[in-house]
Amino acid sequence: MKNKITYLIAILFLCAMSIQAQTGKSKDTLPPKIFVVLDITVNDTIMYEQYRIKVEPIIKKYGGTYLVRSGGMAFDKAPDKKVIPGEGNWNPNRLIILEWNSMEALQKFLNSEEYLKVAELRKKSASTKSVIVKENLTD
Repeated sequence: MKNKITYLIAILFLCAMSIQAQTGKSKDTLPPKIFVVLDITVNDTIMYEQYRIKVEPIIKKYGGTYLVRSGGMAFDKAPDKKVIPGEGNWNPNRLIILEWNSMEALQKFLNSEEYLKVAELRKKSASTKSVIVKENLTD
């Protein structure tokens, strides 16, 4: 479990550093980002694909951005789409990392009527584990 957490923190740190380098702004001038990391096991690819198509515009509407979206779909045959296990025997079926500008924006999305309707498709087609992490570049 410790290796999984270390691996997630490393991924999030690299994402945050990449974003900071791309914008050229320091951590002192930007509010911390919120990252949602999801480990999804897809049980019904057809239903999950319906969810994926419907949720994308809702995520965008509420200010979310996909940083990582890999594996777990029937059409993900290419090696660059698959999740490659690292340390600790963690092998998610599908890995998603989303970025939000604030916890408030994320909460608006999660509580929106549009998302709550669509979320039922995900709940019926997959099992999900997730964590929410606030960007912290001071430690």
